[in-house]
Amino acid sequence: MYDSRVILAADELTLDQCLGLAFKIGKRVHAIKVHNVFDLQGPSVVARLREAGAQRVWVDSKLNDIPNTVRLRAKAIANSGADILTVHASGEIEMMMAAVESNVLVEIFAITVLTSLSEEQAHLLHGHPSKAAALYLARLAKLAGVHGIVCSPKEVGILAKRPELKGLKFITPGIRSAGKDAGDQQRVDTPAAAIKAGATHIVIGRQITQASDPVAALEKLEEEIAGAEIATQGRGKS
Repeated sequence: MYDSRVILAADELTLDQCLGLAFKIGKRVHAIKVHNVFDLQGPSVVARLREAGAQRVWVDSKLNDIPNTVRLRAKAIANSGADILTVHASGEIEMMMAAVESNVLVEIFAITVLTSLSEEQAHLLHGHPSKAAALYLARLAKLAGVHGIVCSPKEVGILAKRPELKGLKFITPGIRSAGKDAGDQQRVDTPAAAIKAGATHIVIGRQITQASDPVAALEKLEEEIAGAEIATQGRGKS
């Protein structure tokens, strides 16, 4: 499989649009993340995306319920052939463990603090600043045995440095190249900043999906990432 740091967020797209993107760049991105098209079209979407070219399909389910309900829903999503699904870390350890134990073939990513929340909103909701809240939730997720955590680029720098979180993937949505519209996200940053801070994967949506040439948009993004990787490697050798 092609080793890419980019996860494509296929939000608000029709099935045909998702399939078209999978055909054009599915083999060049780490995964294609879907939610509403999965809800509208059903589990067969996963197989169709894979057939069109997607290396992996992430069903962004954001499960958050009692452990047994999460276990059943996670198993049902896994049975669709999905490679990745998400849970809310705020559901606590037992709930996340239920998702992890539902199917060993699926990666579970735990969402910490939503990137759509401003710093003030995050503080009001979680009772702590976003960095402290994300660290607390990430520690719970690690204890539960998840494979990765989803956090904003504003928190990934702290989380990626924590020794107790070693081994986790750090996935950052809220990524926009310089000059691009932040859309409905609040705590955002550039691809280069996220990679330098410690993100293992970045989630990109409209910058690619709304581009007149998605392939060219992805190639430009890959250039930014490559530059950040070189800078990070150079810093590590100094």
